[in-house]
Amino acid sequence: MAEAFLENEDAIREVVQKFEACQYAPEEFTHTHHLTVACWYLCTLDRPEAFVRMRSGLKRFIAHYGKQGYHETITRFWMELLAAYLEGLPAEMSLVSKVNCAVERYGSKQILFSYYTRERVMSDAAKRDWIAPDLQSIGASQNILPADKVEI
Repeated sequence: MAEAFLENEDAIREVVQKFEACQYAPEEFTHTHHLTVACWYLCTLDRPEAFVRMRSGLKRFIAHYGKQGYHETITRFWMELLAAYLEGLPAEMSLVSKVNCAVERYGSKQILFSYYTRERVMSDAAKRDWIAPDLQSIGASQNILPADKVEI
């Protein structure tokens, strides 16, 4: 496994708390931080509540900085993709290992474009409401994890 992004649960909680308190500057809240928060929510809350928390947190964060740009489809896409991946990991795997594996696997924002055409996902309709992927579906194939990645 590559060097871990997060060393322990306290580091994960710190990322989540800083996000929820809007303590990151917008440019500091990277894709990796987004993934960390999403994984925390998905691992500690039921799936619907995790999505609600992510959506409300992102909207609060954006509003805090007087910005616009919340995107419903992109938010839900990442939550669905991560949920499918996390659900396929061994139950005994530590939260830290789950988050680090998810960050390593989905660290590129460009993954979005293997599921969506740019035109579809960047449409006004996709910004407002969920629109399903048009290139491939989010499915169980996301759950493949090499045995050497499992750390309990």
